[in-house]
Amino acid sequence: MNFGTVARRAYSTSRAALPPAIGSTKAIGSPKDAARMAKVVNFYKGLPNGSAPGGKATGYKARHFDGKNSDMTPVFQTIGAVFVLSYTIDYHFHLKHHKNVAHH
Repeated sequence: MNFGTVARRAYSTSRAALPPAIGSTKAIGSPKDAARMAKVVNFYKGLPNGSAPGGKATGYKARHFDGKNSDMTPVFQTIGAVFVLSYTIDYHFHLKHHKNVAHH
């Protein structure tokens, strides 16, 4: 397949994705259709133009790592989590030890 074929297919595909001109005056036959068309036109006029504005980042990364908010809180939270996890594991195995062996 050569580049010309690829370009032609891409062009025809992109053209097909565009909607037809439905707002033509010839398409309106009766007042009922005209009222319906007016509703459609008003709906599309109310939509914002252009790309959507970028949203403000939220969450853990935005609170602790991005911009002026960067601090040491994640380091302390990681140290605390490791301490709690290791204490829990140590306590669990200590209880297992006392279950099978006389108290020392």
